[in-house]
Amino acid sequence: MLTRRVVRITQGIVAMLLCWVTLSAEAALEGILLAPPSGQAPQRLLVLLHGYGSNEQDLLPLADFVAQDYAVVSLQAPITVGPHRFAWYRNGSGAQADIYAARQQILTRIAQIQRQLKISPNKTLLAGFSQGAVLSWSIALNAPESIGAAAIFSGRLPESVGTSPTQQNRPNLPKLFVGHGQRDQRIALALDEQAVALAQHRGYSLSFHRYADLGHGINEQELTDFKQWAAGISLQTPSS
Repeated sequence: MLTRRVVRITQGIVAMLLCWVTLSAEAALEGILLAPPSGQAPQRLLVLLHGYGSNEQDLLPLADFVAQDYAVVSLQAPITVGPHRFAWYRNGSGAQADIYAARQQILTRIAQIQRQLKISPNKTLLAGFSQGAVLSWSIALNAPESIGAAAIFSGRLPESVGTSPTQQNRPNLPKLFVGHGQRDQRIALALDEQAVALAQHRGYSLSFHRYADLGHGINEQELTDFKQWAAGISLQTPSS
């Protein structure tokens, strides 16, 4: 089995699969880039968003639960809350502004990597946990054209999800996986249920899983469910 190559991405230059590629400085987010373990050029892209107080290394094991033709980028949140600890937003009155700013930074960085790897949005899978799940909901509901699917672990709706369901019943809405522990004391299951209800109302295709013995985390059963879902979705560019 080939070892995944871990590469640091910054505002300036990113070492990618077979060459050096220059990125513009407009996106401040840093992260880790993993080449496909197959050793071939990537066909799809997995983007990982960690939770509060963690960092870009936290969700890297999720890369082992998707196909070997994925390139993987794990982004680091922009707000420092401690040594090697970061957040996407601060709780309180400024949360909405932080979420909006983080969403724009994430979308900019995703678009840059999609261009450099020549991977379309419809072949991009976004996955986030906790605060990263909140941002995943925000992107899936407010910028559905930017991704092909999203896996949302222990999340909730952001403060704003747009007021007009203009994307309702569009055939190319992102496919969604949503998982949440029934014993989650940090983000209540009911909050994700609200998000799921809204997504269903807007016409999203989703797979929703509740885990009776799970708190605020990801367990083996959820990983198994995620792997099966990821293997079953088709992230292909629609024919014109």
